[in-house]
Amino acid sequence: MKEIGLKLPTRNVLTGAVVNWEDDEMAGLGDSPENLTLAWKDLSVYRKKKIQGSIWKSAVYEEVKVLHGVSGVVTSGNLVALMGSSGAGKTTLLAAISRRDKSAITGYLMLNGRLAGADLIARISGFLPQEDLSIGDLTVNEHMEFMARLMMDRRSIATVRTRRIQQLLGELGVANCTRTKLGALSGGERKRVALAVQLLNDPPILFCDEPTTGLDSFAANAVVSRLRRLAMGGKLVICSVHQPASGVFELFHQVVLLANGRIAFHGSIEQADQFFASLNYKCPVGFNAAEYYVSLLGVELDREVESRERIRRICNEYQRSDFATAIENQIGEVKDENEYFNGTLDQKNVYFERYLTLVKVNYFVQFYWLMWRNILAVKHNNSIWITEFVLLMFVGLIISVPYAGLFNDLDQRDIQNAEGLLYLTITETIFLFIYAVFITFPSEVPVLLRETASGLYSPLPYYLSKMIFWIPRAVIEPVCFASLVFCVAGLQGGFINWLGFCFVCILCANYANAYGSFLSAVFDKMETAALVSVPFELIGTMFSGLYLNLASASPYVSWLRYISGFYYGIESISILQWDSIETIECKTPGVPCIKTGSEVLRKFGFAEENFWRNCICLVVMYSVAHFIAFIMVLKRSRGTPVY
Repeated sequence: MKEIGLKLPTRNVLTGAVVNWEDDEMAGLGDSPENLTLAWKDLSVYRKKKIQGSIWKSAVYEEVKVLHGVSGVVTSGNLVALMGSSGAGKTTLLAAISRRDKSAITGYLMLNGRLAGADLIARISGFLPQEDLSIGDLTVNEHMEFMARLMMDRRSIATVRTRRIQQLLGELGVANCTRTKLGALSGGERKRVALAVQLLNDPPILFCDEPTTGLDSFAANAVVSRLRRLAMGGKLVICSVHQPASGVFELFHQVVLLANGRIAFHGSIEQADQFFASLNYKCPVGFNAAEYYVSLLGVELDREVESRERIRRICNEYQRSDFATAIENQIGEVKDENEYFNGTLDQKNVYFERYLTLVKVNYFVQFYWLMWRNILAVKHNNSIWITEFVLLMFVGLIISVPYAGLFNDLDQRDIQNAEGLLYLTITETIFLFIYAVFITFPSEVPVLLRETASGLYSPLPYYLSKMIFWIPRAVIEPVCFASLVFCVAGLQGGFINWLGFCFVCILCANYANAYGSFLSAVFDKMETAALVSVPFELIGTMFSGLYLNLASASPYVSWLRYISGFYYGIESISILQWDSIETIECKTPGVPCIKTGSEVLRKFGFAEENFWRNCICLVVMYSVAHFIAFIMVLKRSRGTPVY
């Protein structure tokens, strides 16, 4: 490794102010400080476990201790494996020492002996999750560009970002996949692209959660080999792995074995062999050592008591061993965090300055690139949108053709039919746009949690990008749909009524988008949202004016119309249409004669003066629904991501 005093890329990766892309610097994918030590001492993690109770009572939680006072230390230049059986605490420990876990944590996390806060660790580390939750419709180049724009220093210039992306993709062996969609990549390729994202800012510490899971032995070997190369270049790389193949296991410099939330061993692979051999658990010749250790630390269901006793004995023996004593001595005493970065102790302050002074992009830039990602996702998946538009127009044709010419010669029998067309126009518009956004947040919340937790962007620009992104569709499609219905059915009023007809449909479509996003954000599951929304929508359609005269309805229930977007929309276009009809012929004997459009409106409980009130109410409902939806998205974004 190089001397710290010279060639420190204080700004080259982040800002481009000093650019020096020499081949020897690129070999290790960037410089890292020497002798960086990350230690954790007496670390315990507590999780809340839900206790099943009555459905009529609030949920009851009990606190469960997942990690039991574990300690460990790792240094730069090493590739470290966290291993153990399922439920041993590998991912929990990795999330705790990377400060990605928002559960209750006690103990100390130290960087070179000084306490390290969550903000510091987040700034100087990258986290490669087990499952990549990126938007699969983007190509590799587009995804890397999006991440670089939001992760790297906002003072960085375009040429530096582009060169950094090309360098990382080339070094990680995915340069030939730049035009391929993320969803079409193989498991190994997607892992390497995710790794490239985490290396954009050249962090000295890298956490990887089961980078080999789901990969074949060749792909797993390739990924771990890349991680080993990064570690040899001076980085500190910690991975949680689950029973790696022999060739893969031998690539790690150190191993940390966990069992039931306790440390069973911490040291090099050679030391692990010595420790277990001293307990008469010598790994058989030709047997995969990693698989053997994990099996020793796993609980066999048919021999549970014996397994737990074996695990307890191994953990206790480790605590009394010289290996544990050496780790405790290496951890040393805890010192204050502020001393380390005050610019007086050592020359590593110069290196860390580029992370601590990194300038994040503002809300406007975040909003711009989130909109950019939304647009590209649609561009690469436009067949669905085209199909939905064609379906909407087909529905418009189906509902309007039977009414062609009806409004030219109206009699008493046609009034209910004509109102039925107006009812269908609004209900089809609202239902289509509710369910167009219905699945948005349940499907994107994991991505949102992951990306907001890493500081990529804030919930406000994310939600605004979604809200504004939906508006063009909720304008163009209702105009086309309303125009088709207006022309084919031969609605009255000419150009002015056509404008009003389209305007009301646009308001209803945007209200439906807001209501759909409200349902999507408030409820975790679509099934729950449907159980709530269907009765509400049924009430809304019932009190829309078609099924009963709202003016004569009981005051105990007639108020329900005021929470119905269907009522506001149907009354508005009914006012437009019936106000333009001056006379209606009475051709059918025995049927009450209604001679004017105003009488028709009174028949359904509508009033001409309510038109602008209805439009304003739709705007208010749109605003309230979006506000509540944003509050719920903000609340969700503060949860712990699934890693």
